[in-house]
Amino acid sequence: MSVVVDCTMDTAMKNIVILATGGTIAGAGEQGKDIGYKSGSIKAQTLIDAIPELKNVANIFVEQVCNINSDDITSEIWISLALRIKELFENGFGDSHELVDGIVIMHGTDTMEETAFFLSLVLNVAKPVILTGSMRPATAAEPDGPANLLFAVKCAVEQSLQRPERAEGTILSNAEGSSDSPVRIAFAGKLMDSRTVQKIHANDLDAFAEIGTAQSSRPTFDISSLRSLPKVTVLYFNADADADLVRYAAERSAGLVIAGAGAGEFSQSWMNAIGDVVAKSNVPVVISTRINRGSIVPEQLLVPGTIAAYSLPPAKAAVLLRLALTITNDPAAIQKFYQRYT
Repeated sequence: MSVVVDCTMDTAMKNIVILATGGTIAGAGEQGKDIGYKSGSIKAQTLIDAIPELKNVANIFVEQVCNINSDDITSEIWISLALRIKELFENGFGDSHELVDGIVIMHGTDTMEETAFFLSLVLNVAKPVILTGSMRPATAAEPDGPANLLFAVKCAVEQSLQRPERAEGTILSNAEGSSDSPVRIAFAGKLMDSRTVQKIHANDLDAFAEIGTAQSSRPTFDISSLRSLPKVTVLYFNADADADLVRYAAERSAGLVIAGAGAGEFSQSWMNAIGDVVAKSNVPVVISTRINRGSIVPEQLLVPGTIAAYSLPPAKAAVLLRLALTITNDPAAIQKFYQRYT
């Protein structure tokens, strides 16, 4: 149910909607402890009421989309979230249809980069959509969630000022090496591009960084008639890995992403298994790398008919493949999507 934090609106301030999905930022456990907590335990309203500074930054509206551990995120939730964002920007918030200047999404960090990347591929909007979360639960001795949320709202306000009203679908270009998507992650004092951001540390408060560069490209995928996305499995190659895993996963998935060693490489037995999948099924196979820097290009592919992920890490490569599969399962056509969005 939607609620308004402060019924007395300041017409001089921007209107920011906070969409809460749970995560560590809403986690609760033993008071003062950083571990052993349950994500998605505290309602967004309670968290926001504890940050009085927010009222000095923007008019805040809150909506609880879900309250889960981000490891439990589904494509159904992604689609619902994207459609709700579109609706808010088009129709406003609440019964009075208050104009929405920007959106902040509270999200768990484990899959935040995947949600951000998905939104960047489907939202054809000009106004800012900022994701944030925390590495410590709300009940920790020194939780980082309040500072991250306040920073995210400030970023949404600043981005809305830099992105004045424009025609529908117009997107403002940003710094060189950054995509033109308005979807960003705000974390530990950094505002990062949804196309290049990755979680790089399992424990540090400064857990995210931008790796590589992204091309400017408009969203392609129309999800308005979808309820879910095709299933894609990511397989991580390691020394002496069982190649039958490739065949098993292909039987149960609409597409595969291989996290190869080095420049997207793997053993002869995996080459044979991947070759069998490509030759005998309609399951596209994308080759990425388990290394978080570098790029896989078509000329490097060991198995004909596979698809190069370019600079996309395996998790993001899977997001793009799931969306591409809503249009085609032709490897040549899918390859063009990877050329476009990396």
